[in-house]
Amino acid sequence: METIVVALGSRSYPIHIGPELLPKPDLYGIKAKQVLIVTNDVVAPLYLASVQAALRGRVLETLIVPDGERHKTLATFATVLDRLVDARFHRDCCLVALGGGVVGDLTGYAAA
Repeated sequence: METIVVALGSRSYPIHIGPELLPKPDLYGIKAKQVLIVTNDVVAPLYLASVQAALRGRVLETLIVPDGERHKTLATFATVLDRLVDARFHRDCCLVALGGGVVGDLTGYAAA
C-alpha cells in the first residue's frame, strides 16, 4: 500500500493506494455509529460486500441506485434523503459513496 497525504493544514487527509484495501476497516476513519452506503447497480455486485464487512458493528444502511447520468435527478436524490429519514439517521451520521460520477455527486450533495 502507498499513502499520499493531501496537505491542507488541519484539513489534511490521506489517500491510500493499493490492492485489497476495501475490507480494511482502519483505513476508513469513520467514527459515526450510523452509516449509509450509496452505490449503483454496477459497482455494488463488485465491492459492496467488502465495504459492508469493513463497516460491520455500526447501524448500516445501503442504497443501490441505477447506473448512469440520466439518473442524476431530484427523484434519485430524494431516495437518498428518504433512506436517511426512514432509517432515523442523525446529523452525525456518515454517508459513503461507493462509486463515482452520479453516486459521488448524489452522496456528496446529500451529506452537505
